[in-house]
Amino acid sequence: MWLRFCILALIFATFVPISGAQYQADDLIVFVWNDVVMVQAVAQNDLIATDYRADAVSTWLQPSDRNVFTYQNSPLRESPLNGYGFYQGFWSPDRTQFVFLAIEPEGPGYEIVLFEDGQQTLLFADELSNERGYLVPIGWADDGTLILLERYMLHNLGEANIWHYQLGTSEAVLQQSTSVPALKGNAAILSDEWVFIGFDTVGVVGYLLNTDTNQVFWFQTALALQDPPASVFETYPIQVIGITHAEAVASWPDDTVVNPPSGPNSVSGFLYWPLPDYARSVTCYPDSEWTDLNYALECPGLAQPRAYEGHEGTDVGGKPAGLPVGTNVYAASPGLVVKVNSSCVSDDTSCGDAYGNYVLMEHARVVDHNIVVWYTGYAHLQASLVGLYDFVSEIGQPIALSGDTGLGGAHLHFEVRSPSQPVPTNWLDPWDTRQSSLWIGDTVRPQAADEDFPPPTRMVCETIDGNNIRSGPGTNFDIVTKSSSDIRYEVFQIQTIVAGETPGDWYHIRWSDSEPAGWIWSDLMTICIDM
Repeated sequence: MWLRFCILALIFATFVPISGAQYQADDLIVFVWNDVVMVQAVAQNDLIATDYRADAVSTWLQPSDRNVFTYQNSPLRESPLNGYGFYQGFWSPDRTQFVFLAIEPEGPGYEIVLFEDGQQTLLFADELSNERGYLVPIGWADDGTLILLERYMLHNLGEANIWHYQLGTSEAVLQQSTSVPALKGNAAILSDEWVFIGFDTVGVVGYLLNTDTNQVFWFQTALALQDPPASVFETYPIQVIGITHAEAVASWPDDTVVNPPSGPNSVSGFLYWPLPDYARSVTCYPDSEWTDLNYALECPGLAQPRAYEGHEGTDVGGKPAGLPVGTNVYAASPGLVVKVNSSCVSDDTSCGDAYGNYVLMEHARVVDHNIVVWYTGYAHLQASLVGLYDFVSEIGQPIALSGDTGLGGAHLHFEVRSPSQPVPTNWLDPWDTRQSSLWIGDTVRPQAADEDFPPPTRMVCETIDGNNIRSGPGTNFDIVTKSSSDIRYEVFQIQTIVAGETPGDWYHIRWSDSEPAGWIWSDLMTICIDM
């Protein structure tokens, strides 16, 4: 059953500091950041870093905690999820009903499911879109209405949109939209009327939602993280794993489940090569232990090899040869576009914090029935071909054109991150095969997205002789060749441009194996036939 949305009321609320009279509980928020389990007191600024493993702590939090963040700690046990992954769920106060969010792996779909008396009931299903994110269940209203918090990123929140859904209906109603700072962490129920919705690590406060009044409150914390981050791809994806109390923490074992030495978990490969198959000139590797074991310097592919301390990604086609500007860049895996910068020009080396134009994607993967979040970043682009909150399912379609914006000349900087991996920082070296390879195919030569998933032809068009075919969608891109009336051009991608001399649709076209693909303004086509 697809969910149909309607807006009943849109209220822009303000938030105020919470007082001891308003919130009298001694709740502790348990979360993981960079493989460290931390405990933050609500309405106090006490913050404790522990040596415990997250999987052990999440087990101790059950069964008193109403929040459930893993399939293994849920009542579902052997219940099938139809291939979807468990994100999070919560119990009703009497623990007779369990509601959870399940997410489609490598797809935009999601489901809200009720588990009661050993049976699953699908409440509604929907898909991510540019207009609306996931609806995450966070509580029940007194009248039995399900309360949901909208979010796009699974560990970050940009706006507090509260929705209500009445069981048995096909509509969810937007109750309130509250602008909040960029918040880190997933939501967690504290009590019947209080929900934690995230940390503001710049303002050093946490935010609570009162579901009875729809008012947002803040409380002082001690969690401050570097602002701006060292990388534009750092989102500080804090993982909340439960709510507890001081007495419970005091009962945790003290010496049997401390964190082992950090290192990446074994992960099945899921990344495709993000450039055309021919573009594989790796000039710089991440500044990792694996690189140190295999190369004397981080940048062995440069004409003058050098060290690159702190480098968190892979550079392809760096100086001196470069990567031809306008080379197609592909998503390494299906996912959601969560950050885009497209305002940089080539001669401003500091633009985008020296990363130039870039795209960041979030990938929701299913591992042991649970949703595990990964990120891939693509930097120094000439242009982005995707917008914020676009879901990229056809990875054979380019998401960007490579460029020379930011610092370092014409090359692609490719970065991989995951908050779920037990490493001191949440970026990873995809070339490190000591545990397993993140790449699909040969780890020395990963399979290319454009080779395995060639985009289908959407239409076939004809035009007259002499029209400009360009390297990108717009007249600001270089001319690569002229059109011919004898050629039938296959259109496999359409980009809509709203500004410039030639606004409207631009067609990404191909015409033979011996010629490069290019872009042409749709108005120049004389006839097109849909395929």
